[in-house]
Amino acid sequence: MTSANFGFYFEAAGKTATQGAISPAAQFFEGSRAETSLVRETGQNSIDARADVDPVRIVFELADIPTDDIPGMDGLRTHLAQVEEQTRESQGHENMKLAHETALRTTIPVLRIGDYGTKGLSGTESIDDPKSPLSALTRGAGISADDGSRGGSFGIGSAVGPMASDMSTVLYTSLPSDGNEVIFAGYSCLASHRDAEGTWRVGDGFYTEQSHDEDFRYLRNPGPVGPFPQRTDAGTDLYILGYRKAEEDSTLQHIKVAFMRNFLLAIHRGELIVEGITPSGTWCLDAERLKTEVLEDGESAAFFRAITDPNPIVGTHEKLGQMTLYVNVDDSLTTSLHTITVRRPLMKIDTFKHTSIPVKYAAVLECFDEKGNTLLRKLEPPQHHKWDAGRSEGGGKLIKDLKAFVRNGLKSRVKEQIGEQVHVKGLSKYLPDELFEERTLTEAGPTGTPDTGSGTTRESSTVQGREEAEKPASVGGRKAVSVRVKTSAGGDGPSPAEKGKDAGGGKKRDNKGGNIAGNGKEGDGTGRISAGNVRFRSWSDASSGDVCLALTSLEDISGDVQLLALGPGGSIEEDYELPIDKVSIITAGVTSPLKHQGNTLTQLELKAGTTSQVRLTLSSNHRYRLGIK
Repeated sequence: MTSANFGFYFEAAGKTATQGAISPAAQFFEGSRAETSLVRETGQNSIDARADVDPVRIVFELADIPTDDIPGMDGLRTHLAQVEEQTRESQGHENMKLAHETALRTTIPVLRIGDYGTKGLSGTESIDDPKSPLSALTRGAGISADDGSRGGSFGIGSAVGPMASDMSTVLYTSLPSDGNEVIFAGYSCLASHRDAEGTWRVGDGFYTEQSHDEDFRYLRNPGPVGPFPQRTDAGTDLYILGYRKAEEDSTLQHIKVAFMRNFLLAIHRGELIVEGITPSGTWCLDAERLKTEVLEDGESAAFFRAITDPNPIVGTHEKLGQMTLYVNVDDSLTTSLHTITVRRPLMKIDTFKHTSIPVKYAAVLECFDEKGNTLLRKLEPPQHHKWDAGRSEGGGKLIKDLKAFVRNGLKSRVKEQIGEQVHVKGLSKYLPDELFEERTLTEAGPTGTPDTGSGTTRESSTVQGREEAEKPASVGGRKAVSVRVKTSAGGDGPSPAEKGKDAGGGKKRDNKGGNIAGNGKEGDGTGRISAGNVRFRSWSDASSGDVCLALTSLEDISGDVQLLALGPGGSIEEDYELPIDKVSIITAGVTSPLKHQGNTLTQLELKAGTTSQVRLTLSSNHRYRLGIK
């Protein structure tokens, strides 16, 4: 696609500030992966431009295109050569050198980002219409509509396109919903330079009609760009020339993960669909496919389980309106992922960390009310990546109230699902250090069954849930009780622990066991994982009714686990068969089905040092305290 009278125009500099090879606006997006910045800005812009119908659909398509087919390339190469020469020995020259070298290549990778279900770029490109969406995106800086509902507010999001381009150049096509012509525009973010006639030119180049000196005039109905489809529906296409991550992310998986981490709630609600198209294949994120796609990324999977919380915590703030907290308490996480915060347009903004919550969790705080959205938007810097109290009067109080709501909600959920914390003063003076390697919650201290022959004296702790009807739990502080230790503990009771019989296998164990007899004979090789092989605890999940087990092995191990129901005082009920309907195991954020026979979970595979969460869905609505035989 070419047009004789059109090309990249660089205005004579005159008495203006000199532009260096570093774009100040682009620096807002450096320091993080280009994919994340690109996803956040383009996703937000597309949702802001939503038409009256749902959902917004964004397509990322990667393909190679001959550079000679790029409109205005001959003239652009000339300017790039001048910029490369005149920015030598100055900071940022490497970027201009790369841009020039990229323009000289025979073919370059181009990433098209097209949105559908949006309004397109309305208005005109005239210098007398600077606030129109068309002018603001294609050549504006610091221009943004202030209607209180938009995600953007600084008008610098357009800088992310050239930042992601090795040529520092992007193209646009757009069909406005109120028009019938496709508009073609282009922007090149270079540096001030002297042309062949000795005239200094600014660093911003715009694709326009060259013979029209008085005003901008963009090309209309240009036809398709390279191999990409021609725009026929309302919406906008952004073409990133020489996409800098094309080789590293040839299947656009980084783009997919960035969308799941930043727009998870919008996709889950059906307000956003994202597609990826590459020579290697395609992918799609929508409300139906999301539950499967998140399994590819442990972080996304953890937060997905949070937003599917059937009983979220809801509160109301006099200024922010309704606040909703979704919580996933998950021992299988490597570490707590804390609480991500979202507002309109359901994009991740800040992360709240509450170190006083002694369990691993992933949570999502949503503030969707229009009045709250307007207030919170004022607290965001250009990157929209946190809420900064100093950016607006009263911001500190708002953020403090939000954090208090999250903290209290997390404590309430932990108490409801796991039980009241009991803090025994001075207990750490009398117990082995190994018991404090993980912070676990118990209702009345650790209980469990001794090992059946592994030789360790470590207990497998469990947690007792409530058997009465579930009620919302109020938030309370940690309970503190005093304790006197008169004698050191041994085994489960006041008498010294006795050596148990050796378990099955080809080798006898020569260290101590517990006081319960082993359940095999030498050499039968049962492939059983016993209590002494793992750290273990159990609790009931009040939100789903599942019984959850946290299993941590000190070494890679596989085999069967036999569960035991524990009665009052931790007594074992050998003959009681748990009403297990189905079982799943979550390791590193990936959920897999697990087989079982009666109380025995079969073919478990545990990795050394990794906590796996086993979830038991029961056919009866009861809570159980469990042990491992």
